[in-house]
Amino acid sequence: MRQNSGRYQRGPSQGPGSYKMLGYVLLLVAAVVGILYLTDSEQSDSPGTSGMDQIHSSSGNSKGVRKLGADDEKVTSSITADAGKIVGQEVAQPASTSPLDLAKHDARHSSNKDQVLAQQSSHDEHSSVSSAAVLQQQSDASEVNKGAESTEAVKGTTTEAKTPAATSTADTGAANSSLVNGQATTTSESASTQKSGKVLEVGSDVKATAASLKHATEHLKEATDLIQKKADEATSASSAAAESIKQASNSGEATSNTNGSTATESKAKLTAGEAPDLLAYSKEQKQPGDTIHVLFTSNGSPYQNFQARIMVGTYNLVRKMPGGDRLVAMTRILHRTTPDEVMDEIPTFRANPLQPECDKWCWFPVADRANAVQQWIDAAHKDHSLVKAPWLLLLETDYVWIKPIAARGDAYDLTVPGFGFRFDYISPSHPIVGDILKEKCPTCKLDSVPGSGPAPVLMRFSDVRAATPLWEELSQWIETHEHAKKALGWVREMYAWDIGVAVNKLNLLCEGHPHSNLISQPPHDQEVFNATMYHYTWGAIVKDKSGKEIWKFDKRFYTDPKDALKVPRLELPPPWQPDLVLQDGMPFGKALHATMTDMLTLMNKAVDTLPNLLDKAQVAST
Repeated sequence: MRQNSGRYQRGPSQGPGSYKMLGYVLLLVAAVVGILYLTDSEQSDSPGTSGMDQIHSSSGNSKGVRKLGADDEKVTSSITADAGKIVGQEVAQPASTSPLDLAKHDARHSSNKDQVLAQQSSHDEHSSVSSAAVLQQQSDASEVNKGAESTEAVKGTTTEAKTPAATSTADTGAANSSLVNGQATTTSESASTQKSGKVLEVGSDVKATAASLKHATEHLKEATDLIQKKADEATSASSAAAESIKQASNSGEATSNTNGSTATESKAKLTAGEAPDLLAYSKEQKQPGDTIHVLFTSNGSPYQNFQARIMVGTYNLVRKMPGGDRLVAMTRILHRTTPDEVMDEIPTFRANPLQPECDKWCWFPVADRANAVQQWIDAAHKDHSLVKAPWLLLLETDYVWIKPIAARGDAYDLTVPGFGFRFDYISPSHPIVGDILKEKCPTCKLDSVPGSGPAPVLMRFSDVRAATPLWEELSQWIETHEHAKKALGWVREMYAWDIGVAVNKLNLLCEGHPHSNLISQPPHDQEVFNATMYHYTWGAIVKDKSGKEIWKFDKRFYTDPKDALKVPRLELPPPWQPDLVLQDGMPFGKALHATMTDMLTLMNKAVDTLPNLLDKAQVAST
């Protein structure tokens, strides 16, 4: 901005000699000012200069004083902008990076961020101080030169002097000077003071910016330290999980050959360190390691209550035999909307059904079984007393007890396997099973699928708890996919259980008949062998050699509500005779005749102990 004094003070008149001398002085001053003007114009028009370069000495003789050029300004602006971006914006991370990787990434590079910001802050603060000092020196030098020039121009006179220097451009800030009452008063001092003030103001702004950056750096360091701490915690947890997985993968599985014979008993999947947590329910109640808690599921229909009452009756009989004291409890898991008629007779846990229509009738009530067991497990988490023993024996309603069953060892010894029954109609090599297994456990082999089912199986409570979530998930998935439901048929939820066992790598030994000590299934199986229970899933129709039907038994004959409330005695097979055959043409030999007779005899013994609930139901309905 161009500055004008506005008025000039006049001194006393002088003689002709003085005017002549004054003329020489004015010519000399004009020449000097002209040279300075040309020099200033060249510097102002030179490439690489900026507005800040124009604050310089009007004489151009301030040697050793460095000007603040465009390069310095660009560096300062760039550093300030970059630092602002780092402080004001989040560091971008790949979208696919996991939380653990992100924490590690931030922790790994946090020190670099601190160093960059610290260097930038230090550089900015140093640049601001240096810039202010340089500008102050330039301004001071300018004032000295200008003051000397003005004094020289009027030296020895008190006459008013108006020269081109008195109207200098705003870029150079050249002053108009005069001597009043023996004192030199210059407008250049005012201009210089204003420019020096602006320089100091610019320096102060840069210092403030550097201080803000330093403050932001301190906050960023605190955040980085927190990220490092979380990353260390995550790394520690990940290492522990990896170690557990490694130990689990190193543990073997029990295997058996195609006819069900035992091959090798595996090491326990669970580590010793996990045992107190997994068996806590049983340990806190000081339950012996060889005791067994029996569980079975039912929807409370007359069909299943007929079977359940007989099964519970035979269970009560074998508990009186030697070894029966190991059978410490039995619980029916009832998936039904309301209590049923046998709640008072059989210890029952009621679960909410997925299919309420099954209270009366539905196509496949077994689809609710896994969900019902999960509800019982969830309840046991809240009430530990629901778990009566460390071993759980999962059964179905159509079982008949022959004698007490025993575990293969102490449940608290994790090298002792649980055991299940290998059914010859369950095929782990089924394509759908392979597809599901590959999705749920890419590292699992198809031969790890046991080919059994959720009953009968003797396992620790902890193992049942591990397998059930996937058993439940896959049971529901199969029910909603027609192709899977059709391909796997009426044993589809058994496949869901098997995959749950395989994926969790549970320590389960599966054996089939005649080696298994779980069940015998007449008429499919001719003899009992080692079994402790019968399973009457198949019916039997016996014919003589003429093809005439002479005897039959099938659980499906007993669906009337009266049969469940007042269970009838069952007809035994007629005396054996040669040439008897079953409905499929297979011989009904002496061994099978004896086995079927034994099973029905045990059932009748249980029936004789059951109360008549028909009268009670009739009274309740009136």
